[in-house]
Amino acid sequence: MKIFMVRHGETDWNVAKRIQGQEADEPLNATGRKQAEERAEAMSGMTFDVMFSSPLKRASETAEIIAERLNLQILYRDELKERSFGLLSGKTFEEVNASIGTDWNQLTSEKDAEYLRLYKREPTEDFKRRLLAFTEEVKRDHADKQVLVIAHGGLIRLAHLLFRETHVAHIENVAIEEFEI
Repeated sequence: MKIFMVRHGETDWNVAKRIQGQEADEPLNATGRKQAEERAEAMSGMTFDVMFSSPLKRASETAEIIAERLNLQILYRDELKERSFGLLSGKTFEEVNASIGTDWNQLTSEKDAEYLRLYKREPTEDFKRRLLAFTEEVKRDHADKQVLVIAHGGLIRLAHLLFRETHVAHIENVAIEEFEI
């Protein structure tokens, strides 16, 4: 089955390069609302049977704009929330790298375990389990349907790893990605 995933529109924290995670529930800014409207317009010829969204404001606002255009009902799911970054939420990437003494994207598993403990970041395996549980349920309940998901960059990057076995460094705001699961 196909799942189409759209990243939420821009927030002020995206512009400031601040880590949002689950802890920050930032709304879309004016650019983000415009991006969502443009994405909705670009998708107007597409047909979906079911639409899911993260309940966090930036995703739910994006979903509401798209759902209105596509005449879809939104089903909110906690499994679609961004990864929890614990005490690092709200910090810039530069601040995080300075506090841990290395590039957080280059952490070794030993160093990563320390980082998880100190900053209370959601473990990768828990994040992975959330997404896989959601996709298994969707496959079971919505087989042979076109599924639309509004979510977050981290979750969509994880989907690339799980379903395409590719590493993607960044997902642009309102980018749409198609996955066969």
